[in-house]
Amino acid sequence: MDNIKSIIFDFDGTLHDTIKIYFPAFSKGADYLKSLGFAQDFEVTEENIQKFLGEKPSFAYELIAKGASDEIKAKTQRMVGLSMEENMNNKLGKLYPNTIEVLETLSQKYDLYILSNARERYLDKALEIYNIKKYFKDAFAAETYNYQTKDKILAQILPNMEKDVIFVGDRFHDIDAAVANNIKSIFCKYGFGSVKEGQKSNFTINNLAEILEIL
Repeated sequence: MDNIKSIIFDFDGTLHDTIKIYFPAFSKGADYLKSLGFAQDFEVTEENIQKFLGEKPSFAYELIAKGASDEIKAKTQRMVGLSMEENMNNKLGKLYPNTIEVLETLSQKYDLYILSNARERYLDKALEIYNIKKYFKDAFAAETYNYQTKDKILAQILPNMEKDVIFVGDRFHDIDAAVANNIKSIFCKYGFGSVKEGQKSNFTINNLAEILEIL
């Protein structure tokens, strides 16, 4: 791993324990949809909700609110997004253990980046609130690329990164993007993806600090 010069991190489920802010926010959105007669069969549990993390923001509403108008889905998405920001402002959210220390250490040797399926506003806000923007050379939100898949976004941003590059993430999107672009990957077993989602990764970690043993 001596040739690694750049590290790309996913954000939610990799650096950010997002369920802390997402569960209460999404619960409000689900209640709103249920009040309109949608999502009647969707059970609001942490287990059911966390599977939406790492997906593009509209994914959940397209899945649980079939038949709802685009306007209703968009309103729900805005409601949940604003509630997530409010929850972060109210200190409900948190980074995973050792995140600050790991980023501080890695940033002294490597170029660090973020590639997230999130909205631009959410990602910018989160990096500001958690005071970690300073560790990253750049942060890329899928919204900027019209929610193209991560493998396609990665293909566009890789040419501007110093090689070799490794991708760290907790969902299949991250690992598949690395495989498609012929770079190594580290799967975060502690995140929101199933163990199966990390099968194609080069390495697996149980906590973020273990990345220091790999690099």
